[in-house]
Amino acid sequence: MKFSRWIGIVTGGFLACGPAQAETAGKSCVLREHVAAPVVRDDGRLYFRGQPDRRQSYIALFKGEACHKLNPFATAVVETSGAGYCEGDQVRFLILPSRIPGPICVIDHLAPFGGDVDDPIPENWRDK
Repeated sequence: MKFSRWIGIVTGGFLACGPAQAETAGKSCVLREHVAAPVVRDDGRLYFRGQPDRRQSYIALFKGEACHKLNPFATAVVETSGAGYCEGDQVRFLILPSRIPGPICVIDHLAPFGGDVDDPIPENWRDK
């Protein structure tokens, strides 16, 4: 199944939406090569820092209420099926060193964010 899914991505290709974004099978994605591994911000949001330009960063917004405020000490593991982080990907959280499992969240969409991990979110920033 994974092989056929990969073939579908390769033959379907990526439609460029911007320097770090792509669209696969109607889902908006951010290419992994353009962002660093995700980290949980102090405000409980999941942050993907743009590489090499932090002004091309993203914040993941999740479906459901359980994942709106994450534990800033948690480690995020994104389960992807292609070359990027996409809408619909599942994110599992672990609290180390005890490895206590946190919630399993589904990415609703990735909102562009021009700041660094510690930068405050502007009041006029729209995350929906």
